Parts: sequence; C-alpha cells; structure tokens
Amino acid sequence: MSITEPTARPIGDIDRALAAFTILLGEDAVITDPQELLAFRDPFTYRESDQWDASACVMPTSTEQVSAVVKIANEHGVPLWTFSQGRNNTYGGPAPRVPGSVIVNLRNMNRVVEINEELAYAVVEPGVRWFDLFDALEEAGGKLWTSIPDLGWGSVIGNSSEYGRGYTPYGDHAENICGLEVVLPTGEIVRTGMGGMIGSQSAHIYKHAFGPQLQGLFQSSGLGIITRMGYWLQRRPEAYASCWLSFRGDEALAASIDLMRELMLDGTVTNYPVVLHGVELDADGNPSFSPEKDLWLVRFALYGRPEIVDANWVACERLFGAVPGMSLRRRVYAGDDRTSHAGHEDRVMAGIPDMDILDLFQSVYGEDTAHLDFSPVGPLRGADVVETAHLMRGLYEKTRERFFSGLMLSPRSVIHISTMFFDPHDEKQTTAVYENYSAMLAVMRDRGYPVYRTNLQHMDAVAAQFDFNDNALLRLNERIKDALDPNGIMQPGKSGVWARRYRETAQ
Repeated sequence: MSITEPTARPIGDIDRALAAFTILLGEDAVITDPQELLAFRDPFTYRESDQWDASACVMPTSTEQVSAVVKIANEHGVPLWTFSQGRNNTYGGPAPRVPGSVIVNLRNMNRVVEINEELAYAVVEPGVRWFDLFDALEEAGGKLWTSIPDLGWGSVIGNSSEYGRGYTPYGDHAENICGLEVVLPTGEIVRTGMGGMIGSQSAHIYKHAFGPQLQGLFQSSGLGIITRMGYWLQRRPEAYASCWLSFRGDEALAASIDLMRELMLDGTVTNYPVVLHGVELDADGNPSFSPEKDLWLVRFALYGRPEIVDANWVACERLFGAVPGMSLRRRVYAGDDRTSHAGHEDRVMAGIPDMDILDLFQSVYGEDTAHLDFSPVGPLRGADVVETAHLMRGLYEKTRERFFSGLMLSPRSVIHISTMFFDPHDEKQTTAVYENYSAMLAVMRDRGYPVYRTNLQHMDAVAAQFDFNDNALLRLNERIKDALDPNGIMQPGKSGVWARRYRETAQ
C-alpha cells in the first residue's frame, strides 16, 4: 500500500477517447485548445505552473451522456476529473489531480428538476448554482429558504457533497442531501436509498435505506458522478434576526464559545454561527479586515415567529450581557423580506446569495488575490478554542502572514478555518504558503485535530494522517475504489485514494 502520491500517472489512449467523445457530444462540447483549457487550471497555485493541466474538457448535458463518457473512458483507460461549477478555488477549483486527465464539466446540466413546497425539498442537477436555486424558490412562491455558503456562484451539489457549510439552521449542507442519482465508474446508473425503487414516492423525503446506506460513498470521493440530488430546505420563518457579538481578549472569546455551545444544544440558537478574528463592521454591517487588531466578532441568527425571536433575544442579552466587555446587537427582518438586508452578513444567514465577500478577499493583493484555507476540526470548548487560536496565530507569525480566522461552529465541534492570502503570480510566495500549510498540518495532527477537506497538493498528506491501525481507513477506501472502479479512471487521487493502477506504478 502507498500513502504517497504516485509519481507515474498512466493516462491511457487520449486521442481515441477524444475522437469518441466528439462523436458522442459534438465538437462544441469537447475542448482541446490549450488556451481554452487554461480556464480550468487551479487558480490558487502559481499562475505559470502547468502542474494540474488537463488534456481536454467534455461537457455532457444529461445523465445518459455522462454514462456514455464514462464508458468511453473505461474503454481507452483515460482518467476523468469531474466538477459541477469548479468554483471552490481554495481547494483546487476545476483542476484535475492527475495532469492529462479529461475534465467532465457539468455546468450545462443546470436544471432545478423539482421544487416541493409542501414537503420542503428540491431536486437539482450538478450545474445548478446557489443563485439558481434561490431564484427558483422565489419564483415558486418564496415559502422555502435554502442555506448558502458565502459565495453564490458555486454548485449546490458540488458544495454539499464536499461537506460545505452555510449559516442557516440547514447550514450543514451534507445533512440536507436525500436521494442521489449517480453514474458509477463503470458507467452504470444507480439511485440511492428509497430512490432505488422505480416510481418511489420516498426518494427525497426519507434518508435511510433498505440495507446499507450507500449515499455517503459518493460524497467527497472518486466513486461516482452525481447527476441529480434531492435537497432539503427550510420553511420560511415569520421573522429573522441577524445578531452580532463583538469583544476583545481571550476570556471573552472562551466565554462566548461556551455560551454559544449551550445555546445551540438547548435550541435557542438554531443556525450555524461563525466567529471572526480581525474583522470590523461599519455602521451598515459591512466588514473590513483589521488583522493586526485583537478583535473578535460572533455572527449568529434567530428564526421563527416574532414572539419566539424576541424571547430568544432576551435570553441572549441576559447571558452574553453578563460577560464583561461584550457588545451585542441585532437587526430584525420579516421572513418574506428578500431585498432590504443591510449587507452580506445579514443576507447570508437568510439564504440570499451574493458575491460581496469576494471584494473583501481581493482587498489584500487586488483582483488576483489567492487564498489557501486550512481547516482542522476540534471540540467546541472555550479553553480549547483559545489555545488553538494562539497556536495557529504563532504559526502565521513565523511566516509573517496575516492571521485571519473564521471559526465555524456546530453544537459540539468547531472548524478552525484560517486563510493564507498570497499573490499567485509570485512563485516564491506561493511556494512558501503551501509549505507553511504542510507545517501547520503536522502541528495540528499532534494536537489531534484532523483536517476535513484540503487542496490538490495536500490530499495524500491529509489521507496519511488518518493512521489508526496502520492506515486501515485508507486501505478500506482503496479496496472499495478497486471494486467500484476496476480500471481506475474516475477522479484518481481524490481525497488521497488511488486506484490499483496508480498504486502499482508507484512501487
């Protein structure tokens, strides 16, 4: 078994595969021009590097075409790399793990197939963006909200299947998935869970399965291409309050974390709060970076009937008001108000997508600013959060990088997302940032904090850290990969899992 990236990467008979793809999809749906393919590079690595370049890009428009593409790839031994929108730039964007792979671009599969307002779910294809789902929900009557990430240009399926996060009560996006249609690495089409029955009325309303629950196999993996997904939605509340805490110092940080944990566990706060370091808000609620200042902000929300929102706000005032130096404020909106929110921070907790935070990120090095997110997961305890914040800040100080931290809270855990900003046109600086990521990975491994997703360059390093019983988890993933993908053509190296053909070339 190898837990390091194979140095040799077999790519099969590309020319014959491309000829077959063209017959299947037409010339306009097969891109081979090197200049056009530059758009599918990893945008947050050194801009002149061809390290992750694809050999071609194909653009199917249906599940049946995806199946046929996969069968052609099997016939000619060609590796495929799939993306829905390819906008998650900090984790590699649309770029393939294996140079020379054929990209399967699903942006043209962009239908909202169904919206069920009564049972509060939607069915979407992979090219559906958060903007698209929001618009479709509003056009259907506006009775449903979707949770969203900070940037609205990404894919609902792509973000959710990669364990993306939002900030409403439905902010754990992977938990909203119910019923998948998947093209397996052999080209076979399957539907998971209750959707395995033809004409099933339960495919998108009941998460469990008859027998093993296989849905999770296709999340953050190279075991299939999701072509359709059921997605649970939030009923529009009567009222929504956007709430903020601001403070300085370790004692207030620890107290806010412990109080927020209890408020989430007892159901007072039902959304997914965020704690931000080095961010200031103006009078209109718009954020700006001040990383040199020891400032902390906690963003959370309250939802429901106005009487419930007000009662929960009184409880928050009483509890947080007892902590010295803590400032608390809120803005209240009607649930059917989708236009008057003060700024991104209020909109994002109401499921209204925008691109505003991109301006904040680009304030560091201009329009081409790149950033690398480091995201270990630890327990939601105030003392632990303070200690980890000091540890991570020290790692940044060693490399003279700005320390920006966004702590994503769940009732029991916290994702310590810190962001390294750099100029991707500067090869030396870009290399240093990725090397610092490796150093941080080792430090947090010693602390027992695993990383939940990562960029292309560190997938093997992160997979190797799950080392219980001689990396038994990775060996299990490899056995599943070999069984479902015998020719090793789908997403090779995704999440550090390599098919047998790649492992053998590394020996």
